[in-house]
Amino acid sequence: MTRAALLAAALGLVAGAARAQTPADLIGRGVRAYQNLDYDSAAAFLARALAKPDSALGDSDRVRGLVYLGASDLYRDKRDSAAAAFARLLRLDPRYHIDQLVFPPEITGLFQQVRLVTRAVAVVVPPAVELRGAGDALPISLYATTFHPVEVAVLKPDGSSLRTLYQGGVGDSLVVHWDGRAADGSPPDSGSYVLQVVSRGSDGRVVRTVSLPLEVARVRRDTLPWPAPVADSLLLPEQAPGRSGMRALGAGFATVLAIAVLPSLVASSASASANRFVVAGGISIAAILGFRGERRPQPIDANIAANRALQDTWQRQADSVHAVNVTRGREVRLRIRTGAAQVTEGP
Repeated sequence: MTRAALLAAALGLVAGAARAQTPADLIGRGVRAYQNLDYDSAAAFLARALAKPDSALGDSDRVRGLVYLGASDLYRDKRDSAAAAFARLLRLDPRYHIDQLVFPPEITGLFQQVRLVTRAVAVVVPPAVELRGAGDALPISLYATTFHPVEVAVLKPDGSSLRTLYQGGVGDSLVVHWDGRAADGSPPDSGSYVLQVVSRGSDGRVVRTVSLPLEVARVRRDTLPWPAPVADSLLLPEQAPGRSGMRALGAGFATVLAIAVLPSLVASSASASANRFVVAGGISIAAILGFRGERRPQPIDANIAANRALQDTWQRQADSVHAVNVTRGREVRLRIRTGAAQVTEGP
């Protein structure tokens, strides 16, 4: 074998050894050692993997490592260490149930004993919801290791209580709802809030707190647009053009002429002649008024009524839109986004 080949093989061995030191690989080696009944080696591999930072090992691998570490320690006659591993597992994942087909009764029995005395709750909330009206709510699912009292509340940015949602016991699971309202029934302002779930011991002291950040945004509904005004093309003419008026004016002047040239037919005295011109003047005025009256546009009642009906319909539509917009202006929708849970053990 050439020197280059030997160097490549050596580098491959080093790389393989480096890969073997990853937390996930250590978990795998620990599980295989447990299955081979080498409990000391199993505990050593698993302890090394679990000592790594949380970011270096996923939750599922960490849970797997803890359950095998607890089983290995129990077979090494380290019952307290085994119980501590199981308690640590349950605080990490309160919903975890040990597989009775994989682990024998002595392991599952200890695990159940630890579950009964470990008070922890897993809180599951949708990452984002929008509350649009009555009946909508943010569902908050609680999964408990064992029956114990809890308090569920939404806290204001300053840490004071916005609203207490639940106080009481929780067994296997419970769903609590928040309708997005404060204790007085009003929607909160936009801002950062905290969903807090507190587990208490039998003596009433706080043993565990789960806090989830909530980003709440108030959203106003969009208003409806105003209806389009009645198009001019739909409106009918409301007046008919007047006549020329010449017929009335001509008839009047003809009458005046007749009175002026036929005085004998009207009266024979001087006073009668004066009266004749008064009558002629009156008739002339009447003729002029008739001329102006016939030239004035005349209303079309049917068209006026039709146009008024169109305008009334538009007004009803506008009133309806206004009423809807007023209602929407009073309504407030809430958009709620949930962050990652933070767990605090103890008070």
